[in-house]
Amino acid sequence: MKPVILVLCEGESEERYVEMLRRHYRLPIKIIPKVVGQKINQRLVSRIQNKMKLNASERVSCFLIYDADVPAVVQNIRSCKNATALLSRPCLEVWFLAHSKPVPATDISTTDCIDRLKALPAWENYRKGFLSDKQEDALWQNRHAAAKNIPCEPSEESAFSMVGGFIETLENIKT
Repeated sequence: MKPVILVLCEGESEERYVEMLRRHYRLPIKIIPKVVGQKINQRLVSRIQNKMKLNASERVSCFLIYDADVPAVVQNIRSCKNATALLSRPCLEVWFLAHSKPVPATDISTTDCIDRLKALPAWENYRKGFLSDKQEDALWQNRHAAAKNIPCEPSEESAFSMVGGFIETLENIKT
């Protein structure tokens, strides 16, 4: 039996990205979008995990995909036990950017990140919460390169993304 994978997402961009991964990996991924926004906490995560279980012994692997641009949210997410934080600073789009080129280990704003992303082929018409077929293809084809193009360790001073760990987990489950 394949493990139950639960993903709590901050917004529509995260939801669309995980939907794309679910289609490609063909794994039982349950996506809970926009749970409570920035009010995520351990009690809520545990309640959702328990609802997902078919029996008491079943294990639900839980992932929290959030932007790391608000310190209070990052602190709440890190305090959630039995869930893996998948933070990206300043936003998920920095992970998308890493699919095409190395992301410098410097501080970058959300606006600057999205502007850099839109300067790349296939991303000119990008808007939050939507992925075109070309964009999905670029994300899927370059998913392994992305982890090499961006730091994965959390930092309060530079861009990073922990989403590469999720890709690795999905790859391990699939094989």
